[in-house]
Amino acid sequence: MVCYTISATKANRLYWLGRYTERVYTSLHLLRRCYDKMIDGSTDEYEMYYHTMDVADTYPDIEAFKLGLMYDSHNPASLISGLERAMDNAIVLRREIMSETLGYVEMAMSKMKAEAEKGDTNITNLQTVTDCLLSFWGSLDERIYDGRVRNFLIAGRLTEYLDMRIRFRYSWKRVGEFYRRLKHCAVVEEGLFDTNFEDKLDEMLKPENYNIEDDEYRNKLLKCLNQLILL
Repeated sequence: MVCYTISATKANRLYWLGRYTERVYTSLHLLRRCYDKMIDGSTDEYEMYYHTMDVADTYPDIEAFKLGLMYDSHNPASLISGLERAMDNAIVLRREIMSETLGYVEMAMSKMKAEAEKGDTNITNLQTVTDCLLSFWGSLDERIYDGRVRNFLIAGRLTEYLDMRIRFRYSWKRVGEFYRRLKHCAVVEEGLFDTNFEDKLDEMLKPENYNIEDDEYRNKLLKCLNQLILL
């Protein structure tokens, strides 16, 4: 695998492309779970999701609320907002990720906009977006030979994966394993981590210290995670 020089700006864009694509992918998964529980009679699943994402509820009713979570471009926690940001970065990085890979983000965006125009809150209609994002990562794996490009993308993806799982209180087994994978990115890219925050995360993510139900612990964990990468 070859490694070329990458500007700080492009490294940052690669990192955030990884984060935004993972954010949309994971959000779709979590919102499908909310939708299923709503069908079964639970009425507060979407609100719990929203509060977990630390965004204030400004919508007048439940339907507007669901539409906002999916299609409100002004809502930073919405699906379409995350995909727009992924698209912005992917376009600039066309040369690094290849046009074929960019095409999957474009297809996901096209489907998202088509469903937004319908105003339908059935999350299962967005399965195509999930499929496109999986194809995006498959295309990256097949077509990108530059080790540094791959590493910044993976670092972003894993950081977002961990952020979302910590917010939604996943078990140590899942979080600990993916933190181990993230640490490998710093082996590939020397100086990628702020060692002060790495040391804090190493200590907090020991199995005996993992206390995900504690709000103070969880917030501190998220703060350290989101300041870990030096870009």
